[in-house]
Amino acid sequence: MYKKIMVGYDGTPFSDCALKEAIALAKKSGGKLLLVSAPEITVDPHSLAPGATDFIKKDARAVLDQAAARVKKAGLTCETKIVISTSTEEALLETAQKKKINLIILGTHGRTGLRRLLMGSTTAGVIGHASCTVMVVPCP
Repeated sequence: MYKKIMVGYDGTPFSDCALKEAIALAKKSGGKLLLVSAPEITVDPHSLAPGATDFIKKDARAVLDQAAARVKKAGLTCETKIVISTSTEEALLETAQKKKINLIILGTHGRTGLRRLLMGSTTAGVIGHASCTVMVVPCP
């Protein structure tokens, strides 16, 4: 079973669906949860206004703290991590590798066709490059 489960979490309903699935799996498998927020910035972090990354981290921390409270309410514990990067996909993949994660769980927006092609997909990128199993949870 999966002993180290990582959830890409950003506070959206899609990541909530992923978290719900991760909690259920962790309960069944006895696995440890790692909740990762990987806010993406499209410029070099050094070129941002002073304090901008602190604001981004504060927002991500609030979101992760709420998710961690849900995990605790379910009777589990978890670790949380914030990784600010120019690529959410790369941040998630690097974190999974460093932490020796067995399973990455991500929610999906359910985009298809041209819209998906034009917008790209973090989930698709993680699926294509992860060195572990990736579970994609659709959100109704």
